[in-house]
Amino acid sequence: MRIFAIAFVSMFALAAPAFAACDLTPTIGAAAEKREGESVMITLAVANHGDTNCPGTIEAPPNASYMVDIFLSTDRNGPSTWAVYNATWREDVLLRGGRVSRTNSIGPGVTVRYGAPRYEIGPMTLPTGIPPGDYFVCAGVDMGNRVVESNKRNNVACNPMRILPTLRIDPRRGLPQQRLPRGPG
Repeated sequence: MRIFAIAFVSMFALAAPAFAACDLTPTIGAAAEKREGESVMITLAVANHGDTNCPGTIEAPPNASYMVDIFLSTDRNGPSTWAVYNATWREDVLLRGGRVSRTNSIGPGVTVRYGAPRYEIGPMTLPTGIPPGDYFVCAGVDMGNRVVESNKRNNVACNPMRILPTLRIDPRRGLPQQRLPRGPG
């Protein structure tokens, strides 16, 4: 009797419909090199790898739809929630103009590209005070966790970007001078 009960329950577990959810995944492209405070144009696409519609803010209420944050980071990890704008550098800083808040709903297996006709959005402004070095410009989709998804681990995509030293004009010489990183001492 016990084996029959296990087989009976197992049969229904296998026959139960799978949990339907969307799965948002961004793709981002940006310039390979920039300087602090400069503007940057990006390419952005968001795909739905899930099996149901992902609501965008154009068709659904903001508390039940996704938005995309464009932020600068030292790694490929996003913040735990929405990125926050700041005019000066800090980790995972939202770029000025970097929140895509008018988003389209995306059906299963569909990809939406933003910024038609050239598929570029921006300009977005990099913060000031960024030490020269290697960073990532990242797109984080649904950072506010407002959409039910089958996989939240693929909601951030990043593009490497080198921040170059800032050129300063020496008023005595009229020649550009590079701002060198400050070292200890």
